[in-house]
Amino acid sequence: MAILKTDHFKNYLQLWSQEVVDIARENLRAAGKGGGDLDKSLDARIEVQGDDIIAVQFLMEDYGTFVDKGVKGAGGTIKTGEHKGSWGGRRWYINFQGKREDSPYQFGTGSGQKGGMTKGIASFIRKKNINRDSVTGKFIPAKSIAIAIMKTLWVKGIHGVSFFQDSLMLGMSEFRLGMGEEIKADLIDTLVTFPNITRA
Repeated sequence: MAILKTDHFKNYLQLWSQEVVDIARENLRAAGKGGGDLDKSLDARIEVQGDDIIAVQFLMEDYGTFVDKGVKGAGGTIKTGEHKGSWGGRRWYINFQGKREDSPYQFGTGSGQKGGMTKGIASFIRKKNINRDSVTGKFIPAKSIAIAIMKTLWVKGIHGVSFFQDSLMLGMSEFRLGMGEEIKADLIDTLVTFPNITRA
């Protein structure tokens, strides 16, 4: 029995998954959120066991999925500042099929990594160099600003940037176009190297 070769398909998956990562990184930067820990953490990995392809893994900081898919707010009233008013907290994102979906995450459920979102906001603040008081010029710790921002986000929530969903949608369209040719090439390689069988 011949085992189907997968060299062409593996190479295709590596190139394809890296392209998805590259587009996601471009989307993140276009949204003004590039250059930080999340940007640097984006990566792809092909999991294989022997000749079998197990999975394609896309890697990113834990809080990246919150940036991508958004987080529902707890809802409530903000009494002062530019976000003053009552908020329901509903937030959404555009999935890889191009459809709008409500965020699966919500502040206050305890399902996310503790401190993950605050870490992401603090990274953004340091990158943009906005941790100084606009009046006095005094330095303010990024974590302090992040906590203040989190209080507002806790009520309002965050719309998803869909930076990864968008790249996956584009990637899936291209994947379907190229996959067949690579499997065909692997099949040809398998047939060419299939050992001759002589009948007794």
